[in-house]
Amino acid sequence: MKFRLLIVCLCVNAVVFAQSSLFLKGDRVCFVGNSITSNGEFYHNILLYYVTRFPDQPVTFFNCGISGDVCSGVLKRMDEDILVHNPTHAVIKLGMNDVNRSLYTLYSSTNADTLAKREEAISKYKVKLDSIINIFLSRGIKVILQKPTDYDQTGSLKAVNNYGVNDALKRCADYIQTLADKYKVPVVDYWTILHDINIQLQKKDSTATIIGPDRVHPGSAGHLVMAFQFLKTTKAPQIVSEIVFDKDAKFSNKTSKNCTISDYVNGKDGFSCKVKENALPFPSSEGQKLGFDLVPFTNDLSVEKIVLKGAKGSKQLRIDTTLIGTFTSEELAKGINLSLYPNTPQYKQSIAVKEALNKMWKVVSDLRTIEYVEFKFLSYYKGNKDNMAEVKDYLDNLFKTKLSNTPYYKTQFDRYYIVKANQKQLLQDFDTFREDAYKVAQPVEHTFLLTSSF
Repeated sequence: MKFRLLIVCLCVNAVVFAQSSLFLKGDRVCFVGNSITSNGEFYHNILLYYVTRFPDQPVTFFNCGISGDVCSGVLKRMDEDILVHNPTHAVIKLGMNDVNRSLYTLYSSTNADTLAKREEAISKYKVKLDSIINIFLSRGIKVILQKPTDYDQTGSLKAVNNYGVNDALKRCADYIQTLADKYKVPVVDYWTILHDINIQLQKKDSTATIIGPDRVHPGSAGHLVMAFQFLKTTKAPQIVSEIVFDKDAKFSNKTSKNCTISDYVNGKDGFSCKVKENALPFPSSEGQKLGFDLVPFTNDLSVEKIVLKGAKGSKQLRIDTTLIGTFTSEELAKGINLSLYPNTPQYKQSIAVKEALNKMWKVVSDLRTIEYVEFKFLSYYKGNKDNMAEVKDYLDNLFKTKLSNTPYYKTQFDRYYIVKANQKQLLQDFDTFREDAYKVAQPVEHTFLLTSSF
């Protein structure tokens, strides 16, 4: 490869590009819900987007989801588990358990008592959800409502089908829209997008599902779709950066966005420059592949573009020492979305951000186990909660006598005995790992080299 130096330009071109965001520096956001929120993957994706897109505007997300929870449970733990975080925002998603899925079976019911209980469950849900919203709004906390996720009652799955649950969830979703209109707060519609995707998938394969084998809990692809829906609904910006060079291979201040260019070197066979982007692309994982196939996440939310207008012939793009690819003049004129190339240094930095956040999310998972066990099983315990031996005896006996049909409870109890002793350290680690993620996300300058392909 030849690169003959002609001109060196040492001036710095800074492109001012303001991007709006729902959450701002210092915001404290509580995600309130049941097991789908406790799992956390959809909000993990949302936070990953925010850390990589706005690395200079740190926010804090709190997981306030508890497996199996309903509106009445949220009200009971409101002070100790949610308001204790002093949130600026409350993002609420409830309903999957509130409809009382046990009232639904594979077959339709005409039993008057059963039908009455179904109506009672939804009525109770409406009243208590309204109360939850009022608590937050009365304290000046901004509310974002989320419609329930889809219950897969159409797929040919092995799990027992509580037919009618999804229809009940649609009623909940419609009521949430009513509340959003009443209180003039944003609402994110998961039910419709997941339901529509499921129907399309099952036209080709009746065993396919965007939800999951248990019909209730979305997998990684479903959580990616949820994050997409949240970010799109809340008008999250599309652009990571746009690096544009005109027909004379000169950097264009007018059309470039969210980056700084310096040390421009023009040569006969190409040019080089140093680029410092203010954001990073969103990284994907193998488990999310179906989600990326189903929604235009990268195209709509992660565009990191380099454009070279008027180029002649193909050009090789290197970033630092890495060959990213060889591109035609037509491709360069249209623009290359670097977010699609996992070998770029920027993408690898995004992966490092995700790895830092993974450490934090492991801590959060342990902390949620503590809250889950204490709110679900120790709320009415009369013994000394600081005596773990006594607590263990109580929980072990509870499992043997009343809960042995559900091994999940034993798993959570055993985990609780281990992590409870480290609760103070876990809280410190949460802050440390969050700060580490933002440090890893800070912009780094890279050398871009575009030369003729020989």
